[in-house]
Amino acid sequence: MAPVRYRSTRGDVTGASFEEVVLGGLAPDRGLYVPDSIPTFTPAEVEAMRSYSFAQIAFRIMSKYIPEDEIPPADLEDIINRSVTAFRDPGVTPVVKTGDVWTLELFHGPTFAFKDVALQFLGNLFEYFIDKK
Repeated sequence: MAPVRYRSTRGDVTGASFEEVVLGGLAPDRGLYVPDSIPTFTPAEVEAMRSYSFAQIAFRIMSKYIPEDEIPPADLEDIINRSVTAFRDPGVTPVVKTGDVWTLELFHGPTFAFKDVALQFLGNLFEYFIDKK
């Protein structure tokens, strides 16, 4: 499978690397970056992930969007593991049943807000790419 590249939703930017997307924020044409293609998982891969931790699932998914030449697997695993250490629940974002309703709890991060899930990871990506330069 060819490495995923990123393009702007407004069409003026194509072929951006993951690092360019992370450090660039919005594309120069003010569009959002999206992957050129969406990687897939086989049914066996999905089934195997049922027993994985949050960090292991995140690694399997993010590995399909981040080329190894940009972030080697061991480094990506470390970034993800550091990103989840500040969460108060070992499941990071547990799914709990209340009556007949299942709820994904996104408030176990350091600021008790849903944004912690993404921003803990993003902050560690910034640190990784800046340290690399």
